[in-house]
Amino acid sequence: MSSPCFIKSLKLSNFLSFGEDSPAIPLQSLNIIIGPNGSGKSNFLEAIDLLRSAPNELYKPIREGGGVRDWLWKGGNTQTPVASIDAVIEAPTNVPQPLRYRFSFTAAGYRFELVDETIEHESVHGKSKEPYFYYKFNHGKPVLNVKESQSRATQRAGRNGHKPFLRHLRMEEINIESSVLREIRDAEQYPEITYVGKAFEKMRLYREWSFGRGSPLRLPQRADLPNNLLEVDGGNLGLILNRLDGEPAIRRKLTEALQALYAGIEGYHVLTEGGTTQIFLHEGNKKIPATRLSDGTLRYLCLLVILLHPNPPPVVCIEEPELGLHPDLMPTIVALLKDAATRCQLIVTTHSDGLVDAMTDQPESILVCEQDDKLGTTLKRLDAEALNPWLVADREALQSYFGKNFNKKALPAISRRVEAIPKQELEDSLNRAAINTAKKGYNKGRDSFALLEKTNPAVVRQGSPWADRFLAELEGKCQ
Repeated sequence: MSSPCFIKSLKLSNFLSFGEDSPAIPLQSLNIIIGPNGSGKSNFLEAIDLLRSAPNELYKPIREGGGVRDWLWKGGNTQTPVASIDAVIEAPTNVPQPLRYRFSFTAAGYRFELVDETIEHESVHGKSKEPYFYYKFNHGKPVLNVKESQSRATQRAGRNGHKPFLRHLRMEEINIESSVLREIRDAEQYPEITYVGKAFEKMRLYREWSFGRGSPLRLPQRADLPNNLLEVDGGNLGLILNRLDGEPAIRRKLTEALQALYAGIEGYHVLTEGGTTQIFLHEGNKKIPATRLSDGTLRYLCLLVILLHPNPPPVVCIEEPELGLHPDLMPTIVALLKDAATRCQLIVTTHSDGLVDAMTDQPESILVCEQDDKLGTTLKRLDAEALNPWLVADREALQSYFGKNFNKKALPAISRRVEAIPKQELEDSLNRAAINTAKKGYNKGRDSFALLEKTNPAVVRQGSPWADRFLAELEGKCQ
């Protein structure tokens, strides 16, 4: 069974910190995004949030985020650039290739204006000059490909079967602040457009949880809230736990994961009374209500119901899942992430070395987020082996990372053409240099990406011309 990958690639242009020529970002089922503060990790999630909002209120995240001008890239030469989001997504089973959903917007004064929107096949097929489309804004002359039912088609002169025809819309029929995904909801005539809208609506982003005394996570929760997926504020956590309680295998996994948090937890239960639900953890003979649980415990409970859900949404984004949790818990978190990625696509941002360390056997799931002077934010999935020559240039970063007993003398001289050294020989030298440290050697999956954030690019460029080429590759386009 193939791993789920609903968003196959995402290209952002003139969008927040992403420049006009920022390269497309290929995605997998599990995507762990690392990078320093201010590099653009959260801005990448903002793009996904706009996709999620498109079927309802496209402009809402922008309005709440400062207004449209704050969402346009400031690094170009154009005073009012046009921002665009271009997503290649999984198609429904009856469509022969992935779909491309693209929209562009700009500021008209201080108002948000949608200036382009397209739903089409990813690529050209057969003798066609352009990809087959379902909707095009068409430079202010919007047009739909309408799929008729058999009964309606036979009523139209000269038409038999399900042949599509073009429906041209007048500008007064559309709202320049709304997506076609909101305006068109007809699975019979526009099945592909309806499919995209429903899929985007299901996506979930978990970024800001409040754990104060009056937060929805601590107080008794209304029993009439949805119980299918965790709300973004966690306000229906008790209902989700209660629903998952009916599946013995999931309850067992959830209890085992809770016991990894700290010794003494025996389980949980949800009390429904007076139209509200209340969560309790069991510690021996004690039943501890949510009002008395630590922030970390509540956050962990939220992560568990997200990652253990048997029928998750197509895309789940989680910002910094490590917050409030002990570093020793990161291997458990990573195991849960890997398991969940067999059922949905996960996009996770992190600053946790422990989380990255636990990805040793799957380094290809890690994306490095950086700021480029010309391109703005870039995300690139790196080959760990390609980093080895680059890493040895900054000896101080290596010394700082590996600590006591790191032997810099075991590394090849920078004056050598290090790119000519066989990969295995280079890796062996790093391993010899680190063998007597607390890490007991060099592991390319674990250490390459952890070192990535510590290495000073200026030091690398100054000390090694060959490493400059590797950094240029790092800052270049995604492959």
